[in-house]
Amino acid sequence: MNHLIGGWQWNGIFNAQSGFPFTPLIGFNNTGSGDGATVDIPNLNPNFKGKVISGTVDRWFDPRAFTVPAAGTYGNAGRSSFIGPGLFNVDTSLFKRIPIREGMNLQFRAEAFNVFNRANFAYPNGIVFQGNPSNYSYSDSAGQITNTATPSRQIQFALKLLF
Repeated sequence: MNHLIGGWQWNGIFNAQSGFPFTPLIGFNNTGSGDGATVDIPNLNPNFKGKVISGTVDRWFDPRAFTVPAAGTYGNAGRSSFIGPGLFNVDTSLFKRIPIREGMNLQFRAEAFNVFNRANFAYPNGIVFQGNPSNYSYSDSAGQITNTATPSRQIQFALKLLF
């Protein structure tokens, strides 16, 4: 009876996280700081009414909530003032140890990752504007999420000889 019901081991990992902060950015050096790699922070649009964070994959945030500050100035949107998507993930495994002889065991393993097959989204595209200080427009991909932070559900089985 012990060979049938004994030797089982269950493992689980539960991970729940709120979203990480992110900063919306202007896609060009508006301040003229001389650093070509720098992208600046936009201003909050004082005329914008509504929710800045919509929480959809197509538009995590509304780019109309921002404006480009005057050339040579910094924006007021605040660094890391918006929250990206959260994460919820459950991984589990079930092991069965089967003794063969002294010092030798066979281990059956069943493992499942992202058990609930939840889509955990990555950061949204934070570039709100594209172009240059004298000729810019809203980026077509501002606020869009194009990746996931975790893979889809994966299930695997294995036999392992331990000696």
